[in-house]
Amino acid sequence: MAANPLPTETESKTVTLSLISHTNAGKTTLARTLLRRDVGEVRDAPHVTLFNEEYRLLEAEGCSLRLWDTPGFGDSARLLKRLRRERNPLLWLLSQSWDRITDRPLWCSQQALKNVREEADVVLYLVNAGEPPEAASYIAPEMEILGWLKRPVLVLLNQSGQPRAPELERAEVEAWRRHLAQWEHVGAVLSLDAFARCWVQEDRLMETLEALMPEQQKPAFRILKKAWAERNRTIFDDAQRLLGELLTAAVLDGEPVRAETLLERVGIGRQEINAEYTEARRLLAERLADRVERTTNSLILLHGLEGQTGRMRTSTLSRDFQTPEKVSESIWGVLGSFAGGAMGGLIADLKAGGLTFGGGALLGGLISGGAAYAVIRSYNLVRGGDEKLHWSREHFREQTRLSVLCYLAVAHFGRGRGAWQDSEQPEHWRDAVDQVAARHQDGIDLLWKGGVEGQLSPEDLSRDARRLMLSLSGQVLHDLYGRV
Repeated sequence: MAANPLPTETESKTVTLSLISHTNAGKTTLARTLLRRDVGEVRDAPHVTLFNEEYRLLEAEGCSLRLWDTPGFGDSARLLKRLRRERNPLLWLLSQSWDRITDRPLWCSQQALKNVREEADVVLYLVNAGEPPEAASYIAPEMEILGWLKRPVLVLLNQSGQPRAPELERAEVEAWRRHLAQWEHVGAVLSLDAFARCWVQEDRLMETLEALMPEQQKPAFRILKKAWAERNRTIFDDAQRLLGELLTAAVLDGEPVRAETLLERVGIGRQEINAEYTEARRLLAERLADRVERTTNSLILLHGLEGQTGRMRTSTLSRDFQTPEKVSESIWGVLGSFAGGAMGGLIADLKAGGLTFGGGALLGGLISGGAAYAVIRSYNLVRGGDEKLHWSREHFREQTRLSVLCYLAVAHFGRGRGAWQDSEQPEHWRDAVDQVAARHQDGIDLLWKGGVEGQLSPEDLSRDARRLMLSLSGQVLHDLYGRV
């Protein structure tokens, strides 16, 4: 691909975006998410931001992308009514001397409009997508006022809640697009929630901005857009490397347990061997919990977030291990609990040596007799080529699904939301992961077989695991957003 040409002397190397909205719509929250750092003050109150604040979003090859966070519009209807009386409404507005305390709504509106007039190449106008466009009475007067400034406007749907199925999001965007079509300076409408956006949506934002940029800003912006995309892609690649290492460790991890005697195989005198299976499962589960926790926290740090995944109570490890009575091959319910905000509980259960969910044991259980194969499988364990006990193929499939869900949760968590917290995640993610994992099941099983049966070296396993995660996560993102 040819390199983007550098801006000429007549072309600006600085591109400026002004973040505008009605008061308390989440401008500063979105600014934090885009900047990957805490800026300004965030409170659920009107007119928290009182002054225009400039931030550097990105710099590359001598070009700079700047973001202005502005005070929110105040009493827009009253302001518009007053402006319509003037022959030159914009000049009148900018020349007024309003008191910042007694006339705060008008003062804040004036500061925001001054910023747009003096600084903005493109306006990012936030709306609260939690209400239908027809109910947002402030939009019409604010759009009319912004029209006088003759700057292209990109409308961003914020406060839309948890990510939703693609068809629902498209329908919402289309409803807003139809409503805003009456204002010709509105160039595009995108969904970009400060709490739950994804880097793929950010890349779409940058592509949309390029189309709206004044011609003299486009050379610089193309350089900045490329650097933005490369940064996001590097983080994506690094995240899949971390998750590939998690999967590699899972297929290599094993616990030595002696072979069963003939009598034990037919169900006689199994107490000792069952105790060994129980201990092997406990140790494997504890190590898996530690790896999941470390990897999740590494992903959180990689994505410029603060905080850690839920901490488990170490006291559970000191209790006598209680063997669940009900046995199940699948632990999807537990892995799905990550999508329900129970990552801390998942790790705690793993550290306790078994997985329980909804009152039913989903991992483990003692069988008093029968074949050794059935007994080992009741622990979701198999004997590998090294004669150690390893996680079963079915269990590894679920670990792989969990890895993708874990990535989605971290990649969508906006910095503006605050420190990391395990929380409810959308059902359609699980459906998307299921479908992609089913298409990759042969690859998942080959990775498991290569590790458990000793067919691949650790280096080859690590390479294949990373490639598998790149394909899994990439296809899930493509299914969710139509692009990667």
